[in-house]
Order: sequence, then structure tokens, then C-alpha cells
Amino acid sequence: MSIELKAGPDPLAAAEGDGTDEGARRIRRVLLVDDEDGIRKSLATYLEANGFEVDTAANAMIARDRLEDSVYDLVLTDISMPEVSGLDLLAEIKERWPRLEVIMITGYLDISFAIQAMRRGAYDFFTKPFNYEKILLTITRVEEKLDLEERARRYESLKRNREFEEQAVLETTLGLARAVEERDKYNIGHGKRCVEFAMLLAKKLEFDPERVKYLRYAGLLHDIGKIGIDDKILNKPGRLDEMEYDAIKRHPEIGEYILTPISFLRDIARVVRHHHERWDGTGYPDGLAGEDIPLDARVLCIADYFDSITSARPYRRPMTVEKAKRVIAEESGKTFDPMLADIFLEALEEQVATG
Repeated sequence: MSIELKAGPDPLAAAEGDGTDEGARRIRRVLLVDDEDGIRKSLATYLEANGFEVDTAANAMIARDRLEDSVYDLVLTDISMPEVSGLDLLAEIKERWPRLEVIMITGYLDISFAIQAMRRGAYDFFTKPFNYEKILLTITRVEEKLDLEERARRYESLKRNREFEEQAVLETTLGLARAVEERDKYNIGHGKRCVEFAMLLAKKLEFDPERVKYLRYAGLLHDIGKIGIDDKILNKPGRLDEMEYDAIKRHPEIGEYILTPISFLRDIARVVRHHHERWDGTGYPDGLAGEDIPLDARVLCIADYFDSITSARPYRRPMTVEKAKRVIAEESGKTFDPMLADIFLEALEEQVATG
């Protein structure tokens, strides 16, 4: 069943006001859509206790009425609902208000549902029972994304020639990538190969073109922080000792520090910071775990790891692709997001099958 959203108030226009507010975008009004009374009430109570104004809807039809009559900053919706599913509601919202962010909630993890949600424009998704604090963290990420988008729009408005700007972005990005590889002779070509592997996941997840573009930049620049690491450590022919390894582990933070002041690269700085986090929380620099790790960083983690173990080092030979695939499977749920690990291995199989 399909629903039709009539013309209603534009949430972004309302949030932007007259354009004089120079503060960051903040999520204030949330529409929560779930057919389970307990989930709906408990989550609404939690969000309200944390300062959000929350309207609720027991199904997509009621949600439609709310959206026609009111302005919201964010929609949280269950996927599985009677008559009209959350995926259909998501598609309708994105058609009517493409800049209104939507987070999906599901009772069970299904890769096909997750891919459909991403394809239709969902920002993220959670499985029940979920950690309320993780939802707050994700809402903060939505706010950061909205703020970056607003800053980007203001920046773009000052540009007279978009093609020139895009070329400048590309040339700057590639120049920084070359600078990294010139410092670390054992990683020549690593950035480009990481991009190739990350694109396998981006294609399966059906990332939109803009997200793909910035994932490419993140792949090329994820090791930019190695510019701040001593050459003797970068080019050591043997294994690193503990102190040397601790020094290498600083490169994600250094990378973030380098990229954050650059306006058009600021939105990938967090991806660069977190590409060495592990699903089980034992990574660095912040020890993030699970869905606390940004999705693009989880993608890059797999791409980076796979290229590293299939590339030669002075102290070891490269793994075969088949052995590397077994390692990825073994590290699923430990180093890697298990859903992304499965998708990556599937993409590799398809790549072999198609030549």
C-alpha cells in the first residue's frame, strides 16, 4: 500500500528561519512512529527527558497526518508496521522532504532491509532492543551532519564557479594523498586500493553519489596523519616495538587535526579519526564499539585491513585473497561490523564471478 503526502510545511525552511541564526543546527522536534505501544511510550519518555519535543504515531497513516500538519527535525520509524511499512513511509518522506533525516528501527537485523533503508535515504538504523544512549549519540551525529550541510550551503553560495571548486577539492585531496605515500614507501598505492575495496561496499549499500564521493576522499586520506609520524618508524624494515606502535596509533587523531580546518574535508575528518576502531571496542583512538562507530569508518576499516593483509611488507609476504577472506570472516563481530563483513565477502565473490 502506498501513501500520498500532501504539500505541508517545509521543515528545513522553518529551521533555517531568516538566515540570521549562525548557531549549529539542532534537533528539537521528533516524530516517533512505531506500532508497539511499549516501545513508543518508553522511547518518547526518554527523548522528552533529554529535552526533545516528541510526537508519536502508531502507524504510517497517522504519521502522514502529523507530517502534513507540523514541522519536524527528525523522524524515528519502525520498519515492520501494518498496511504501510516503515520503508514505504521513508520513501514518501524522502520524496516530499528530501532533507528531513530518518532513522529506522527494526525488531531483527536483516541485511536486505538495511540495504533498502540506506538506498531510500535513511541516515542509520537500530535493532530492538536498543540502547537509548546510542540513539542520542546518533541524533547528535544527525545534528552534526545538518550543521555541516548548512555550512556547506553557505560556502557554496559564495562560490561563483562550482566546477572550479570541485576541481580544487580533487586536486587538493590527491596532493595530500601523494604526500602521505611519499612519506611511507611501504604503502605506495594503498589509498587507491582502499578506495577500490570501499567502493565494493558502497555499491552494495547503495550509497548516494555524494556519500560515495566523500568516502573516496576518506579512503585516499585515511592515513594522512602519518605525515606527523617519524620517518624511521614509517619505514622500519621489521616489526614495530611497543613504543613505535603507540606512535603509529596517533595517526588517526593527527589526520583529524589536519583535515578539520579544511572546510570541504571537515565532514570526513571523523571517518579518518575512527577507521581503526573495532566492532568489539578494542580499537583506537577512542575505543568505540558497534554502532557507535560511524558507518563510513566501519566500511573503511574493512577496506584498509583487507588491503593491508594482502600487501607485502618487509617482514611478511602478502596473504592470498582466499586466506584474507577467511581472516575477514573470522574477525566478523570482533574487528568488523558483522553485517558489513558479510556484504564485503559477498561482493568479493561477485567480483570474481564477473571477472
